[in-house]
Amino acid sequence: MRLNNNQKHLMRSGGWWALYDGFTSLYLAAFALALGASNTIIGILGAIPYVAIMISEIPGAKLLEHFKRLQIYGFASMLSRFMWLGMILTPLLFAKNPLLAVVIFYFLSKLGDYVSDPAWTVLVADAVPNKIRGEFIARRVRLINIFGMIALVLGGWYLDLFQAPDLTGFVTMFLVGIGFGVTTTLFTLRVKEPPYQDHAHHGFREFFQLDGDLKRFTIFTFCFNFAFMLASPFFTVYILKDLGQPYAIFAIATALTHISKILVFKHVGKLSDKFGDKPVLLLSCFGTAIVPLLFLLISPERIWLLFPVQILTGIVWAGYDVTIFNMFLDVTTPDKRAVQTATYSIVTSIPLAVGPVLGGFIADNLVLGLAGIPLVFAISAVFRALAPVLLLKIPERRITHEYPLREVLWKAVELHPSRGLQHRWQGVIRGFRKRGMLFLDTFR
Repeated sequence: MRLNNNQKHLMRSGGWWALYDGFTSLYLAAFALALGASNTIIGILGAIPYVAIMISEIPGAKLLEHFKRLQIYGFASMLSRFMWLGMILTPLLFAKNPLLAVVIFYFLSKLGDYVSDPAWTVLVADAVPNKIRGEFIARRVRLINIFGMIALVLGGWYLDLFQAPDLTGFVTMFLVGIGFGVTTTLFTLRVKEPPYQDHAHHGFREFFQLDGDLKRFTIFTFCFNFAFMLASPFFTVYILKDLGQPYAIFAIATALTHISKILVFKHVGKLSDKFGDKPVLLLSCFGTAIVPLLFLLISPERIWLLFPVQILTGIVWAGYDVTIFNMFLDVTTPDKRAVQTATYSIVTSIPLAVGPVLGGFIADNLVLGLAGIPLVFAISAVFRALAPVLLLKIPERRITHEYPLREVLWKAVELHPSRGLQHRWQGVIRGFRKRGMLFLDTFR
């Protein structure tokens, strides 16, 4: 797949964004724990991005009626980056209640991020043709995971150089992250805007009209988002607090997730282009249900189990990350995509905001056989397994022929009789040899 200049700029911005996110948001829970946060506070921090989505998506879509996409993105994203300066100053300026200040500045940062979300989504949809979208998104997400892994490992190693309660490590690391965030915006602003197909002024009622497959897809995403966000913010807490592991172990374990994603993203992109997004998404969602159950087997004495579980986590979420965005674009229409993006984001953000808060409450207050975070993991696993059933009524759009899930799974694990394991491992080895050339081509 050869990329034009616009697609290269979008690809590169993904790498810089991963460094920004890896040095800031991915260590926010650890920063909050260092300030004395409870599970409930961690849940609130996990919910904040999605409260910001619900507030900002409609204004973001309305802004498209008056301003260019890159104007919206440039202003809002820069505002978001610099809110992290407030986060850095919280231990100094808000010593009596630093966690409240962290919540406020993080909310303002995410508000800036998501005001620009409709503009960014429409820009990508117009800049990347449908026929290469699967492979493009797979390559971009793979790039994000490579740089995110680098940020995680370096961040974990760096933070372990400082002894609690010294927050110097967090402050300096967040400063570096802000620099990468600004670089992300500058690379995206190099894109030459393609023609925008939706110039109509939309009434408020249009934002809440969902029909047909888009409505069914939104219901599925709503349910699955609640299922996974019930537990998602607490994996970090479980590793650092319940299992008592240092930042370095947390960083290595999370990096393994990124590595496994990197190794399978290209394969997932090709699978979705050949078999469609729906079967790959179904299998990936079922796979995510296994992860929280496996976490219940991990203890300080069996900490080695954390590493294979994180590898599996990367594999199943790679499939989800590639196909959920592709499938959303398939069920939207170009002339209403900004409005539909805003509506979809608002509706599907409700469970993302409620889930972490409810998960934190359950972890702090309920006992049902299990207690604390393990109880949250068990409940999340059940709901993750049930939600994908809602996808079955949605037809595959990009591929005319629907394949049985068993055949897609057989292909996904590369155990098809006509190819065999030896062929797969040879392909992996060749992939490692060619990896350097792939990234040179991406950044050329």
